[in-house]
Amino acid sequence: MSATATASRVERRLRIAGVLLVLGLLIEGATLFALDRPVGFLTFAALGGALIVVGIVYYLWSIVP
Repeated sequence: MSATATASRVERRLRIAGVLLVLGLLIEGATLFALDRPVGFLTFAALGGALIVVGIVYYLWSIVP
């Protein structure tokens, strides 16, 4: 495999990890201001937190050779 193919694969994985992190932060920000009921906290913790954790794990997995 060539160096450019490897670099493009790593760049693509890093972009996906970044998108997951941004989506998690957007969901947490939206639920922080929009929902003041218990379901808002569950969405904040479960969905937003899960996306952030998946983004971090995917980022770490993508930088390991």
